[in-house]
Amino acid sequence: MLARTLTRNGKTHPMKPHTLFAATCTLALLAACSQAGKSTEETSEQMEENQQEMAKADDAGEWMKERDEAAKELNDLRDKLVEKQAREQQRLADGIKDADKKAECETRIAEIGSNIARIDASLIHMQTSSATDWQGAKERARETADTTKSWMQQEFE
Repeated sequence: MLARTLTRNGKTHPMKPHTLFAATCTLALLAACSQAGKSTEETSEQMEENQQEMAKADDAGEWMKERDEAAKELNDLRDKLVEKQAREQQRLADGIKDADKKAECETRIAEIGSNIARIDASLIHMQTSSATDWQGAKERARETADTTKSWMQQEFE
């Protein structure tokens, strides 16, 4: 049985097969498009979520990379100080006759020890830092490194 359609003058005429086919296809396409739109929206949401997770991973990797670089710089600085402290202690152990030079050497050993302790504290703070408090730890590490380098330049060069 073919569908019937009304015309302007109120008479009904049988619907032609190609018109019925076109109408059926249009309805099918509309239904498919609404499903595709929903699927596209879900895919877009999933892609956005994945991008956010990747950005978090990049941020996590970035701050950890910065932390490792800062720790290496502080450890290198610490190694230099330990070496200088050992040399000064050896000089003191070898015997310094002049009392003023001996006091100066002892003061330098103590100052080196203070700088080593400050670096150690900064390293511990960095190692226990997280992504949320990394900026503060990074600033503290930078300040420690800069202060120690400045002191070393004045003291040993």
